[in-house]
Amino acid sequence: MANFKLGANAITAAYLGTQGICIINDGANTVFDAACGAQFTVTHNVSGSPGGTTNGYTISTSPGTTFTGEPGDAYSFTTTVSLNSGYRWLNSVTPTISPSQPITGVVGSADSTVTTTISGGTVELIPTNVVTATLSLDTSLVLGPAAGWNVTNDQDGTVETGDSTSVTYAFVSEATLNTGYEWVSVAPANANSPASGSTTIYSSETIYTAFGNAEVRLITYPVQQNLTNNVQGPSAGYNLNWNGNSNYTALSGTAVRTGNNGVGYTFPATTLTTNTGYTETGAFTLSGEGAISGIFGTGATTYQVTAGGTVALTPTNVTVTLSYNTSGLTGAANATLSTNGLTRTGNPGTPYSFSTTITANSTYSFSGTSPQVLTGTFPSTSQGVTQNLTGTVSRPTLYSVDRSASPAGCGVFQGSSYWWPDPLGYSTGSSEANDVAPSGTQVYADSNYGSYYSTTGTYSITEPNTGADMTQYISSTGTVGTDNSCP
Repeated sequence: MANFKLGANAITAAYLGTQGICIINDGANTVFDAACGAQFTVTHNVSGSPGGTTNGYTISTSPGTTFTGEPGDAYSFTTTVSLNSGYRWLNSVTPTISPSQPITGVVGSADSTVTTTISGGTVELIPTNVVTATLSLDTSLVLGPAAGWNVTNDQDGTVETGDSTSVTYAFVSEATLNTGYEWVSVAPANANSPASGSTTIYSSETIYTAFGNAEVRLITYPVQQNLTNNVQGPSAGYNLNWNGNSNYTALSGTAVRTGNNGVGYTFPATTLTTNTGYTETGAFTLSGEGAISGIFGTGATTYQVTAGGTVALTPTNVTVTLSYNTSGLTGAANATLSTNGLTRTGNPGTPYSFSTTITANSTYSFSGTSPQVLTGTFPSTSQGVTQNLTGTVSRPTLYSVDRSASPAGCGVFQGSSYWWPDPLGYSTGSSEANDVAPSGTQVYADSNYGSYYSTTGTYSITEPNTGADMTQYISSTGTVGTDNSCP
């Protein structure tokens, strides 16, 4: 900037009263600025360096090592370390530069210093005329998400170097799981070359290794909700809605959700209410009943829901009235039906029963079950029920025996008859009985059980299965007494 002069003398400071004035000449204009302030310098220092010869690397700071400006002006310094031609980092370990680059800030009200520190990393000359063993690691047979595992120890591309005649190498690569993942069956064996020990080669070559078949997957973790059902009383009396299941009546239950770490899960809210016609006789209780949501972690989680209380029928009596259906009872008109009452009264849902006895009339018999039982539960309103009766009411066929018309001795003409039931049946095919009515038997006037009435006395009888004559004493009402054979 050209000096501002008064005649031949340069003017370096000017005042307006006691106020200092900054004189600025930009080559085209001269400006007098009373607001011109002082400037300060920020100096950037670099501390430390990589190991090895200094000829192997170059440390650069951009845009420079100092920045001058007024307070509030922004500054930025960036430090880099680069390899010079013919050098490399030993074991591929690069130096660490801290803090993170670039270093930024603003000029303060005084000169200041910022520092970048370089540590680690060693340069070495790239060898010439050496034998190298370069690892080629194949991971293509390891299936599943790449984020689930990584290679430790020797990596693909690792190099072992020797002198100009040989190099001895031993490569070992291991597949290691990352957090939240697992092998589906087993982990792949280490990729080794050689299988054990070490190998010396005398010319540079690529050493091929590979992991075997394996698969990695996200670990599935369980979240479980357990139910304990302590509700007492009839299961029809309450509605326990648990895990989306209505009218759940089991004494216990288990619901399981499974998922990967970080994935969400939910369990619906549990409710407990009485059903129509029932009431709580012991207050219902629920613990752990609210809806549950969360995120699968890296372990198992368990929740507990417990239901309690007592339920019973609301006292509301109804009546059930019994009627019969006798279409399945053959000969029902010849029997008497009896039960211990034709009505039952009770609470809806409770059991009732009717027991009906079937008794055959005189000279009839009943085959079937007696008593016959009808059971059920009381409905919500009074109504009738029908009992279907089954079985057979019957009496045996009567057979006739020839006898004299009035009391008489042997050989008198048998011009009359009496009828009697033959319990053994007739085995010869005749319509007559096997024999005469035994002593004490009730006999009848006809085949329809007509009442017998005749003079009391001894009658001449023809014995049907032999044709022989005999006599029988018969009362006036048909009761058979003693009998005798005729000569």
